Amino acid sequence: MKKALVLTLLILGVGAMAFAGPVTGDADVCVKFEDPTGTGDWTISVFDTMIEIDYTIGSFVFGLNAIFDLDAFDNLFFEADGTLGTFRLSSMLDFEPQTPAFMAWTNAAGITLGGADLFGMFMVQNLGTPATPAIGSGAILGVSGTAGDVTVTGVSFFNMAPYLLGYGLSGLYFHFYGWETLASWDIYDSCGTLYKPYSIPWAVQTSSCHLAWTAAGIYADFPFTCVDATVYATFSCTNGFDALGIWLTNINVGLDWLQVSEVDIDFTVQSKSVFVYWDLILGDTVCITPYISLLGDNFYTITGLELNALMLEYSFNGVTIKAGEIFDHTWRSGFVSNSRSYYFTLDGTLSRFSTCYYETAYDEFFGIWIDGDSCCGGAYDVGVISFFDTDSAGGTLFEWQEVVADIEVGIGTNVSLSLAMSLKTDGLQWFKICGGFNF
Repeated sequence: MKKALVLTLLILGVGAMAFAGPVTGDADVCVKFEDPTGTGDWTISVFDTMIEIDYTIGSFVFGLNAIFDLDAFDNLFFEADGTLGTFRLSSMLDFEPQTPAFMAWTNAAGITLGGADLFGMFMVQNLGTPATPAIGSGAILGVSGTAGDVTVTGVSFFNMAPYLLGYGLSGLYFHFYGWETLASWDIYDSCGTLYKPYSIPWAVQTSSCHLAWTAAGIYADFPFTCVDATVYATFSCTNGFDALGIWLTNINVGLDWLQVSEVDIDFTVQSKSVFVYWDLILGDTVCITPYISLLGDNFYTITGLELNALMLEYSFNGVTIKAGEIFDHTWRSGFVSNSRSYYFTLDGTLSRFSTCYYETAYDEFFGIWIDGDSCCGGAYDVGVISFFDTDSAGGTLFEWQEVVADIEVGIGTNVSLSLAMSLKTDGLQWFKICGGFNF
């Protein structure tokens, strides 16, 4: 009852603020009920609510975000983004409201001077728990510039996790995403799971407020006629010189049906590693996509091909039909790289991320999705997907295991309602009700 009262007051407050000035925002609520024992003893397994309010003044946007879950008021953070003259600025302050406790404070700034981009980040983070704080601080300083086709970037870390620099195997996280993307990672949704500011893994390294130098990296990007190259060197306080790497992409080998998507060559003081990732270019074959991996004992020997999965998709006049068959859940997505496990998702795709796929036992599915216009300028979306398991003991038609239905209806452009449910051979398993509005 307390959760419902607090949520109602917040939503009413948001509605009142919308008329007071340049305020925008949205609110999303999801409740999931489950009957894990099949005895009719329904329990609430998920209660996720996120409220976001943004207030714009000039070139700055100030935001407030509140998160509720089964633990009641779970997270509260504030953020500000904008420009001040030629500076690009952002700041985020994160609290755990139940204790209450400070969890993180991130600041970032960048400026372009004489063709060079200068940037910096400063973060204070609670590496302990809300009840037992362990405060640490860290900073990042960097510069990037371009001369002709060559771009050179240098970045230095102070009490920040050095693996952001990426020692080989395409682990160049900071180089891939850039400082502006990392600074904006306040809260994000990954495959239905909300990650909060203080749980972001790239942050402060130790619970110390001394900004001791941790690591540094230098990157040089330059294109050739048939390949794009990145050369990088990394250094750390622990080892001095850590690694020298060459990362090659967009490689043209002269074959229309086969290309090398990536080559990683990584040198350290005591080792060298080479990884090659091949891609088969099969073209569009009506609406069926085969997933094929190359077989071989080394980088330069290809002994055969292996068909791992088939996916079908066809759309016409607002109706989409999808089907899939997995012959081998684990295969090498890159030649002589580590095997990865692939499974189906609820939207009829393949995924190797544990938070995205639905159930590891299913190796077949068939689904239909229908979308169109609903009331008052809104839209509706209906999806029904059935899963099958060819390795099951039988007892059902075509080894059917489960069907999941999801209905979402938009009322105008500001309100949406959805209902999802799961049905197995022993009855209804769960159902989820969600609603959202924006202003």
